[in-house]
Amino acid sequence: MRRRLAVIGAAVLGVATLSLASVVNAVVVDPSTKACLDKTIGVKAANNIIAAKKLTAVQNKQVAKCKSSSAGAGGSASAPAGSTTSTSSDMVSLNYGLLSYKTSQRDGLGNISDPALLQVGSTLRMFFKNGNEPQIPLAGFDNKIHSYISTDNGVTWTLESGVRVDVGSPITVRAAEAGGYEAWAWSGPGSGGEVMSRYSSSDGKDFAKGSGSAVSVAACKSADGVAASLLGDPQVVKVASGYLAYSHDMAANAKPPFKRHACAMTSPDGVTWSLDVAQTFAPQNDVQTNPETYRNAAGVIEQIFPIDKISGSASIQSGMQIRTSTNDGATWSALNELSFFAGDPERLDLSNGDSLLAFGNFDHRQGGLLAVSKKISTGYKASRSSTMEKIVWTISGATKANVVIKNLCLDKDLTSSTSFTTSGSNVVATFSDPAGRGNGCVYALIGPEKAIK
Repeated sequence: MRRRLAVIGAAVLGVATLSLASVVNAVVVDPSTKACLDKTIGVKAANNIIAAKKLTAVQNKQVAKCKSSSAGAGGSASAPAGSTTSTSSDMVSLNYGLLSYKTSQRDGLGNISDPALLQVGSTLRMFFKNGNEPQIPLAGFDNKIHSYISTDNGVTWTLESGVRVDVGSPITVRAAEAGGYEAWAWSGPGSGGEVMSRYSSSDGKDFAKGSGSAVSVAACKSADGVAASLLGDPQVVKVASGYLAYSHDMAANAKPPFKRHACAMTSPDGVTWSLDVAQTFAPQNDVQTNPETYRNAAGVIEQIFPIDKISGSASIQSGMQIRTSTNDGATWSALNELSFFAGDPERLDLSNGDSLLAFGNFDHRQGGLLAVSKKISTGYKASRSSTMEKIVWTISGATKANVVIKNLCLDKDLTSSTSFTTSGSNVVATFSDPAGRGNGCVYALIGPEKAIK
């Protein structure tokens, strides 16, 4: 399926590359827990836990015992990647409402992922990867780019027949200044690196491959000085000097815990690309999936990073963090947290004034997700903390009756399986799944607006 390794919560969002074998690491443990496992059960057994797609009952007990031991020794046992440790002071205003979503293994498709939005007249088109997923048996995939269309601004979607872009990598797409539409994707290995190719279309539906260039990315390094190897999905914007693109390092050959970073590339013509080392985004945290880079209707470039807080780092919390630039990416604002966390963010401002944010996620039992939310104004605030086995929401401005807990990837209402309590005037919702299956896809939807957290 996707051209990246990504973990959101305890769920693996997906794996695949154009030129590497698929690798899945579903379990992430912090260094102190890993050290304890190495000592108590041996390095090989500890590595088996890290590489497992699902832990056995014995492995769960081994991990829990080591976490308890780490905490009892005066430290704090860290949660798996994607987790947060939040209090009421961590509440953020909820400013996106869920509009719609599509799940994998429907409409004759395989594992759907990586939304890319484009408005053509009154039609909204969502391109996506129809991929494979080695963790579950699938049919209907071809690893090509397909599309859904909407004529009601993203509320409902209909699958279009056929392949839109004949490429095995997800795409980024936009309207071209000279007319028509343009898209980019990794089209395969070349001399000196993977080739980033430009695709063009006169109607915004079917795209033909044009020229591109290989991009050598080894000079783009993480905060620890680790060189990038294979980059994930590129996101491209037009700037005065040509084009600016960002893509995150997949850390394809690395072991968790990850500290992935985002690499910048520039091009004068959208065809010949080169690495811009000076614009590398390398936090002391993990950029879990590809960042979105988008010029909004006001002309401001928005960049959204799905970030996981690494144990011991206090600079950035987990969540979708946004920064902006008013000078074509020369300088950026400080990061600010968006109201919910998901993979593969994709922004689009519609001609009617709506601001959309599409996203994805993954559940081992069903596959991926394509979801669309709309920017709204609400009186709700919420925080979310999660581990592999449990999610806790603290919600302000709502009652229990206003809250629905749902696994979007499974299209399953989990409200009746969720416990609700109160803390002062706040509602506290707790959902538990000891098996840790697909918690990254579980969201709280609040009020008639379906404010998402």
